[in-house]
Amino acid sequence: MRVAAQNSHLNRSAHEGQTMGSGTATVAGIQFAGMPRQKERNLDTATRLMRTAAGRGAQIVVSPEVVLTGFVGGDAEREMAEPVPGETTRVLGELARELDLYILFGLSELKDGEVYNSMVVLGRTGDLLGVMRKVHINRYETAGRWRNGSEFPVWTFETSSASFCGGIMICYDREVPESARLLMLKGADVIFNPLACGCPTDDIHRCLLRTRAFENEVYILMVNHASPSQNGHSMVFDSDGAILKELGEEEGILLHTFDFDHLNAARDEGIYAKHHRRPDLYGLLCDPEGQVHPENANLPPVAEQSPSGDPDLHRG
Repeated sequence: MRVAAQNSHLNRSAHEGQTMGSGTATVAGIQFAGMPRQKERNLDTATRLMRTAAGRGAQIVVSPEVVLTGFVGGDAEREMAEPVPGETTRVLGELARELDLYILFGLSELKDGEVYNSMVVLGRTGDLLGVMRKVHINRYETAGRWRNGSEFPVWTFETSSASFCGGIMICYDREVPESARLLMLKGADVIFNPLACGCPTDDIHRCLLRTRAFENEVYILMVNHASPSQNGHSMVFDSDGAILKELGEEEGILLHTFDFDHLNAARDEGIYAKHHRRPDLYGLLCDPEGQVHPENANLPPVAEQSPSGDPDLHRG
């Protein structure tokens, strides 16, 4: 598979602020149960749902978190992890090219001897545009021996009817407000949030994503594993925090058309996101004394972390 060149839009400075997407784009979240240790079955299910979504007008398709392997963690996850580019990105790249789709897909990535919880981003021509590696591995996940990622990249999505900027926060990343804030500052119009958990029906977690959308003036698409793996309830959130659509627990396709001209009009009248911020007062947010990690946290070396947040997607 050819890896796309690193374009200038992948290196937006936070100081450039939000882009202004235009037009409308139809996005599909494919909600299905990633079955443990059944990579071939899971990829077949994903392919079937992607074809169905494309037939219903989807231009971008997003899967749940680590859906390829069923999110088993530990040695079993390491055995099933694969490099990126690899066999799965080759298969999905061919599908993206055939269906004229952007595909965002969750898998375990093996890189430099470490296993990452990753979302690969494939373009309409089948090229690998980049990878998002889950940044925040919480203390209940550290036993899975995942390596923390260290970037919040964004991409420009160009469909036949829209141009917009999108980014990803994987599951627990959404619990840390700086994740969505960084993506907004780097220009995201839409934040994709793949999950593998049973929390979407908890009121506090629904309110959390409503707040992330509201406080950053962005659209959010959350995609979870279906029952029996998790409990589904994938959702679409408007920039005013409203839940626009929601699935039940079973396998299904969450299809929604995002209107970026509407989003721009809402931002013009808004008072959140970039409005009225005082970054000169926020230095304490970056003070290392204000963080706590489990002793067995698999954090990347300091040299690998990018204080500016600029993505470095093609190392190694």
